[in-house]
Amino acid sequence: MIRPRRKSTYLFKIFVLSIIILGTNNRIFAQQFSLYNSRTLFDSFENPSQRAYQVDTSKRFAFNFFIPTISINSSFSGPAQNAFKTLLYDGMFNGRNITIGGNKLNTIALNSNNYVAMLRMLKSVKKYQEIGLSWQIRNDGRARLSNEIFAVFDDYRIFNSSSLQDIFNLNGYNQSFHQFSFSYRQNYTKRMAIGAKLSLLSGISYTSLKVRQSEINLDESADVIDVSLRGTLRSNFKFDNFQREMVNPNFKNPGFSFTAGASYKLRDGWFVLGNLKDIGLIKWSKDSYEYNFNTDKIFIDNASNQTADNRLADSIDKNISSTSMNKSYVSILNGKAEILINKDFGNYRPNLILSKSIYYKGGDIALVNNYHYKNYVFTGMTDYNTNGFLQLGGQFMVKTPNVEFYMGSDHLIKSFEILKTYAKNESTYPSGYTGVSFYMGFALKFGKVLEHPLNATQIPGFIKDPKKGFIKRLSGKKN
Repeated sequence: MIRPRRKSTYLFKIFVLSIIILGTNNRIFAQQFSLYNSRTLFDSFENPSQRAYQVDTSKRFAFNFFIPTISINSSFSGPAQNAFKTLLYDGMFNGRNITIGGNKLNTIALNSNNYVAMLRMLKSVKKYQEIGLSWQIRNDGRARLSNEIFAVFDDYRIFNSSSLQDIFNLNGYNQSFHQFSFSYRQNYTKRMAIGAKLSLLSGISYTSLKVRQSEINLDESADVIDVSLRGTLRSNFKFDNFQREMVNPNFKNPGFSFTAGASYKLRDGWFVLGNLKDIGLIKWSKDSYEYNFNTDKIFIDNASNQTADNRLADSIDKNISSTSMNKSYVSILNGKAEILINKDFGNYRPNLILSKSIYYKGGDIALVNNYHYKNYVFTGMTDYNTNGFLQLGGQFMVKTPNVEFYMGSDHLIKSFEILKTYAKNESTYPSGYTGVSFYMGFALKFGKVLEHPLNATQIPGFIKDPKKGFIKRLSGKKN
């Protein structure tokens, strides 16, 4: 009987480390929807046509003072849910109850968007011109795995056929990068605003795995198994040699992206915002690795003292590693198309958001319900993800014209369930999909208040010098 291999191997890292650990989130489309149309500093960079200032009250410069805006989303859904929960809570695979056959797939991924620095300036009151600079560290990943991939880690004898084709096929990736951006927005008309965000990227890590053909043949009476895999693995680093220096921006793996947006305020109070977001690519250096592997048939029996699972994994390790070659390649970002529709009803300000990935399947339909009370904002969010589950989120915000602080979760109930299960060491797992999410941010405005000329508390050119007469102060130049 083949049991999951406990020691770290190349194959185990491919299937588990680079995909499951680097990608435990089905919600790759998460964009902190509760912060959309919030007029926060974060909102102005993510939706570049949005304003971050209230003229006559906000000070001219906005900055987060290198206090990172943290944003992490993590979840898993699919028919292998119970097997994933045993891995999450108990640290082991248990695929005995997984239903095999029927091409049942599980989607896993990771999305993290962290602003290290945000600096913005109100350039002009006339057209509400704003310019900004930002530094982000982002991670994005996606993979779809069959039930059989989870099941085989527990016991290969779960398969009731002697020959099975393509049950281990998969396609997934994970990439992380720095994003340095310049953004600009202005009012095009009194009702319409436009904005853009141009970014220079520095790649940190990239891993993609595609198994195009797979086969397993079983001879249970002789306790014999043979497996073959054909596909491509790409990575810019060796799995056992990830160096901390890779995290530092160095532009060895350069890239670019752009975001463009526009908004329009209708006469009856409706507000519409649209974005084409994060359209771009990264060119990974020629020192990156590519493995075009074809393991043929790896034949394993139980005649030797070494366990079958160790010999199978070692053989696959050797076959894949032998195909290594250095090669440069290009990866695309997970760009999105988004629409927001809003109308305020006093203190209640709801937003309907539609988000669709441009290059991948799936998207979100979110309803964000904001209630404003003085300088406090309380938010409840429902989000239907087209991968097949409903999410409930919550947020608390303190916002004044010059100070903002917020924290929230897009998986509020699921995050609480996970913390409760770990804290009490419960043996019964929570039902439904597995999810955890958290985000938090802070920003402060400083400098001089930029005012409309008619509302200005000081008249330009009027010199405050008591030693000069009234006429000279009016006609003199401002120091």
